[in-house]
Order: sequence, then C-alpha cells, then structure tokens
Amino acid sequence: MTEEEQLANWRSQLTPEERASLETLNVKGPRTQELLDRQAAESIAISHLFERSSVARELHAAAMLLRRGLGRVSVAEALDFSRQDDRFVRPFPESRFLTTREAMQEETDMLKIVEAGRGKFGEIGQGKSWKPTGSAVAINEEQAAAIEHILRSRDLVTAVRGVAGSGKTTMLDQAVRAIADLSGLDVMAFAPSASATEILRRHGFNSAATVQKLLADPELQRLATGKILLIDEAGFLSVREMRQLLSFAAGNNCRVILAGDSRQHHSVERGDALRILEKSAVVASAALNKIFRQQIPALRAAIEDLAQGKTEEGFDRLDRFGVIREMEKTNERIKAICDLQIGALREKQSSLIVAPTHGEGRRIAAAVRKELRAQGLIEEAEHSFIRLEKLNLTKAQREDVINYLPGQVIEFHRRAAGGFKSGEQWQVIGSQGRKEIVVERKGERRFLALAQAGKFDLFRAESVALSVGDTVRITKNFRVGGIRFRNNELHTVTAVEAGKVTLDAGEFGARGALHLDQGIVVTSHASQGKTVAQVIVSVPVESFGQANEAQFYVSMSRARKAMYLFTDSKVALREAVTRKSARLSPWELIAGGNGHVQKELIADLVRASNGNKKLNVHTKGQIKRDGRGHEVPEPER
Repeated sequence: MTEEEQLANWRSQLTPEERASLETLNVKGPRTQELLDRQAAESIAISHLFERSSVARELHAAAMLLRRGLGRVSVAEALDFSRQDDRFVRPFPESRFLTTREAMQEETDMLKIVEAGRGKFGEIGQGKSWKPTGSAVAINEEQAAAIEHILRSRDLVTAVRGVAGSGKTTMLDQAVRAIADLSGLDVMAFAPSASATEILRRHGFNSAATVQKLLADPELQRLATGKILLIDEAGFLSVREMRQLLSFAAGNNCRVILAGDSRQHHSVERGDALRILEKSAVVASAALNKIFRQQIPALRAAIEDLAQGKTEEGFDRLDRFGVIREMEKTNERIKAICDLQIGALREKQSSLIVAPTHGEGRRIAAAVRKELRAQGLIEEAEHSFIRLEKLNLTKAQREDVINYLPGQVIEFHRRAAGGFKSGEQWQVIGSQGRKEIVVERKGERRFLALAQAGKFDLFRAESVALSVGDTVRITKNFRVGGIRFRNNELHTVTAVEAGKVTLDAGEFGARGALHLDQGIVVTSHASQGKTVAQVIVSVPVESFGQANEAQFYVSMSRARKAMYLFTDSKVALREAVTRKSARLSPWELIAGGNGHVQKELIADLVRASNGNKKLNVHTKGQIKRDGRGHEVPEPER
C-alpha cells in the first residue's frame, strides 16, 4: 500500500469514539497524571518485556520504555537504554537482539544441573532384563525401545519425545510397571496443568498432581523425596519451573523422566525448557514417532510431517486430500462449519471446532448455537450470568495502576495484606496514587497495594447466556461442593435457573462471577491433549497473527477420522502456518544455536554469567569442532 492507502485503511478501522479521542482538543485536554520517572519506567519495561520472552529485539526494549516513560523519557534516552544498560546481554556489540542476565542465569543453571547429573546414578532398571507385557507394547518396537531407554538411564534426567497420537501415555504406564517390577522404585507422576493431570489419572496414575503444587507444597515435596518424578507434557514447563524442579530433584535424591513434545505449545512464561534441553544435547532422549491416532493413512502421513517439522509438506498432503477448503465469504464458511458440527452431533460422533483467536471462536459459536436452538438441540429458555474473562496481564502490568479500570474484577488466589482472602472477588472502583487501587465487595471498600500483584489476577466481567444443552469450557481450576472443575474441561449444561447452573459433572451456585466460557469453539492451546473423531479448524486471514507451526500441528492432530480446515486464502495460510513457534533462548542467542555445544562452552557461559556484571560474547572467526565433528564458535568474553 501507499502511505495514503495505509492511512485510509487505518482510519477505516477506527470507531467514531476512537476517532474523536485523537482530535487535538481531546488529546491535550486531560490533565497529565501518574507519570513515572525513568528508573521506575525502566524497571517496568524490563519486567514486562522479559516475563514471557527470554530474548527481545533492541527496538522492542526501547519502545517499551517509551510506552511507560511517556513524558519523562526521550527517544534518544530510550535507545541509549536498550543499547547500553548493564542489565542486558547480547551476543556481540552490534547485535539487535538482547537478553537479560537474569534470563541467561536461569538457563545456565538449568543446563548445569542436568550436566552435573549425567552418568552419576545406577540404572533405573538396576541392570535387569525386561520383557513387554501387553500386546500394545509388544508389537511396537519404538515404545519398547523408549522403555528400555528409561530403564537403562544412569542420568539425573532422561527424556522421551512422543509426538501427538504416538501412544506416549500407554508407553509411560508400561514403563512405570517395569520400574516397579525390576527395581521396586516408586514413581510419582506430575504435569504442568490440572487437565493434563486428569488425563494421567484416567490412565492409572491416581495420585498425579501439578508440577506447580510440587514446587509449592512442603508435604508433597516430603512424599516425593527419593522417588522417580515422571513429568508428562513437559513441553509446557518454563525455564524457571524446570530449573526449580531439577534443583529439587538433585537436592532430594530424585530422578526425573521428562515426557512431551517440544513442537507443540509451550509455556506462557519465558523459556521453552524441554526444547532447550533437547537441542543442547545435555539430555539423552528417546523418540516415539509412529502415530496411531489417525485412522486414515493419508491423514496420518500428513500429521507425521507436521510432527517432524515438515510443515509445508504436511500442509500440501492435507490440501491434496481435500482437508483445506477455501471460502472467501465469511457467512458461507461459518455455515459449512455449522453443518459439519451439527451433523457429527446427530451421528453421536465427537467433534471439536478450533479457532486461533477468541474473536473468531465467538463468532462461530454464536452461529452454531443459533442453529442448535433452531433444531431443538438446546432449549429456548436461557438465563444470563456474569462470567470472568482473564486479562492475561504480566506481573509488571498488574503492578502498574494505569492498567486498572472501574468495573474490572480482582480475584485473589493467595491471602493478601489488607484482609483479602483467597478466592474472594473484588470490583475495581478507582485508583489511589501510583501504588494503590480502590476495590469494593458487598458494599465495603478497601485499598489494595499493587505490590501484591503476584497474589491476584485481573478480569473483565461480561454477560453470558446459558441454556440446557449448551457446551461450556471451564476457564480456571476451582472446587464446589467436593466437585473439582479443571481449566479447559468441556461440560454440558443439564439444568439452569436464576442463580444456579448444573453441569454434567455436578451443580454449583452462581452467586459470584463464573469461570466459564462457551465451549463450542476452543483455541488450539485448549485443544492440546484432547482426542476426537472429527476436528474442524477455522483460520481466516484476520486470525493469521496467531497462526504458526505449533497452532497448525496441535489443531490438526486432534482427530482420529476426519479433518477440515477453512480459510479465505490457502496461499496466505500456507505461509502463515510455517512460521516458527519456538522462542529464541539466551543459550541459542549466545551459543549460536549449535545443538552440540562443547561442555567447555556451557561452563564458560556459567562462569561468565556468574562473575561478570556485563557479558558480551562474540566470535572472531575461529572454529573449534566438538566430538561429533560439528563446528563450535570460539567464545571471547
């Protein structure tokens, strides 16, 4: 587009209110308030920028400082901050990518713990021979080899990568049985999310708990001491969580088995820990690449391509099989999705609709729900409730008064100073200076210090209409009357009246705002771990910002029998889904991403990050080779 066309395009997207807000009189009219000094703005900028990413562009750091240092920080000062601040580390002086000393320290600590534990233990299987039990393992050489890999491990940490639909959970069940038979050692199972622990329980791991609970609960830590810790869906662990887990294991005579798929979705918090461990080659891994979930060979071959990172090949296979359908008109695309979903429901086949964004999901869900009502599959009568939509702010944002608006809801997950109890919901009324907000509950008003942002989450309250027959998705772990509801679980509404909702899992009152949403359409993050007969994916051009390799792989691999993907541009979609989803790590930034870095290089990074206030690692062209013949850059500090 030309500059004039771009401006016209941007203006066309503005609402009348937004347009009016940009008029000179309105911009200059309000009184300037709550400006931060440069030091405070720098702290917020670094905290926010590096909470969910370990590496950032130099200009992103400058822009973040300008955003919160508005009126106090010049462009020149922001650029100087991103280029000169001692808290940043870059691979060479001219690099436009940077990380922080703190983020780098997390990764080097994690790698050091794993490296120190290599070959320091007896074999998990105590050197005894093992024979498969059960036909599923007996006929699958890959699964049997993975179990042998676990049993022969002499390391603190061992890993198994199982692609989507490869029977990883079945293999883990057999591995735990083998460990018990050969060594008598106890295995405790954990996962990063409550929904993943529920899957473990359904497969016989009755005491499965979340990794977060293990890291926070002294009693659970006491029970885990000396045990083998099995971590399923390990790809969801951040570097911080992985470091804490491995530190606990190393200090409490534990062994760790990591099982997961680093090509699927990663943690929200910074650091793709499992992928870094795999790529650095400090962890010995076995792989389950043979897929069983897809029952049609052509679909299975396409998912195998996606699992191996051959996204373009997998896309083309699906396209040739007729999975990918291009429809330019939105109403035609949504009608086709509705017809497929309702057809599956009538045939009593499990079906899941996946969309990259909540906006696209709500648009499709409204259309499907309207059609379900027209066909009598959900009841006419409905009641309105208040639901909470999490704003997903970083801790730095929750500590910043500028992000609080009247009507928002704060819910505490830990007891906080000021008389706030875990589980309580308070409404935001206003602010009190830069460090406190005013909240209200049942007519009582209190001041809340934002320094306690780690103890609560911020939500937007909105209305949701529910009818008998509706499918809803739980959006937060909670318990009511002895019934546990887990994040991302799907449930059916079986009864509804004013102030009360009954789901297929049980009844709970609706006195406060509800942690649920429509469950007709889910994001790919919410779909991970689910298996259905049919999956329907909608990715129009306006959703391409959330499309990438992981989103495509996870979404399509849910189905056993049928897959459909709707878009308004196949050519553009093919490009969008080949975007990498992995986040660059400090180890990759500094070490150049070499998968077989010498132990000396890792040790150098550890020493440098421990001892140097400012670390600049760059290469001067010298080449070393490791034991496998791979080139390794010579570091200079």
